[in-house]
Amino acid sequence: GTASSISSEHIKASILSAVEDKVRRRLREDFSQNQAESESLRRTQEELNQGQNKLTNMLARIKNEEGELDSNIKILESKKEEMEDMLEKMEDGEEISCDEAVSASFPLYKQLMNAFAEEAATEDAIYFLGEALRKGAIDVEVFL
Repeated sequence: GTASSISSEHIKASILSAVEDKVRRRLREDFSQNQAESESLRRTQEELNQGQNKLTNMLARIKNEEGELDSNIKILESKKEEMEDMLEKMEDGEEISCDEAVSASFPLYKQLMNAFAEEAATEDAIYFLGEALRKGAIDVEVFL
């Protein structure tokens, strides 16, 4: 009786221990698998967030460039109209003033153009005064 009950208790405990070990092992495997899947999903989420940031930045840059392009298109359309008006005037035989034909887009360019024009005018005046002096039309005192 006692030996048989010990051995049946022993067998029962052994089976229970084996089942517990198997359940623990299975739980550990499931836990590890779930942890790996969770980590993989976290990395995927991180990559998606980075991709979203890149797309947001690209979209902002594209909108900015679109604004610049719209502005440039308006400027070009305005310049095209100006050129068509000038062409029309020329075809109709109207005179176009030099100031109207040549305009600077920035104040600095206008200053440079004016300085260049003044220098050219000064050189022309000196040349013609020199020619007048050489031909005797003016004397040295007037030349200086």
